[in-house]
Amino acid sequence: MTKLRVGNAVAALGLAVLSAPVAAATPAEGDVTRTDLARGDTTAPVEIVTGGAPSTLIVQGLKLAPDASSGWHTHPGTEYSVINTGGVMLQTADNCAGTEFSSGQAVFIPAGVPHRVANENTGAADVVVTYTVPVDVPLRVDAPDACAG
Repeated sequence: MTKLRVGNAVAALGLAVLSAPVAAATPAEGDVTRTDLARGDTTAPVEIVTGGAPSTLIVQGLKLAPDASSGWHTHPGTEYSVINTGGVMLQTADNCAGTEFSSGQAVFIPAGVPHRVANENTGAADVVVTYTVPVDVPLRVDAPDACAG
């Protein structure tokens, strides 16, 4: 009797699976174009913590002429950058010598980390920067030179 019930249950489950509607992707409608503004790879671990508080997403284009720099500063939230053209040097207190990032690479900077971005190359650098920050707080906070001295 138990084998019959199990067999019936398996048969009913199989029938239910076979008769379930199949989900299908829906194509875009109208004139739709998607363009990657930037794409880069990183091996750095990425973590976003908002604590359940509302946050704002900001996407900026950053152009750095040769010998230009951002100056030392922090952000109240996570920064992710993708270098589209050229290259930039990222300095932090833990890495005063800096790390060079070039076209196609991604940079991840956790919230509150003092840093400086500079273009030490002969050509301009074009970067797409995305921030996830708390609502209604300044995006940038100037910081002292963490590598002075």
